[in-house]
Amino acid sequence: MAPILTVLLRRLALGALTLLIVSAMIFLAVELLPGDIATETLGQSATPESLAALREKLGLNQPAALRYLAWVAGALQGDFGMSLANQRPIGELIADRAFNTFFLVTMPR
Repeated sequence: MAPILTVLLRRLALGALTLLIVSAMIFLAVELLPGDIATETLGQSATPESLAALREKLGLNQPAALRYLAWVAGALQGDFGMSLANQRPIGELIADRAFNTFFLVTMPR
């Protein structure tokens, strides 16, 4: 294999591993926070039934490891989930901003 191809493949593998580790660390940090998004969304005065229904809808009743693995599997297919802030797909939000990022990267100096 050509040396440049070997270096490129190593860099891509290292980048993928870095993304996986960083995403796992962020997921774990969010898991350690008190409360969850259901409590945050519905507020402190939410009924146990409404909290349980939202947790079921969001999949928060599953173990954290399964939720993370499901997210990784979706992300590998281009499905990063839905934004809870504005109810839009996260992939769509990333794509909206990717053009400006690529434009800045390719600007001549």
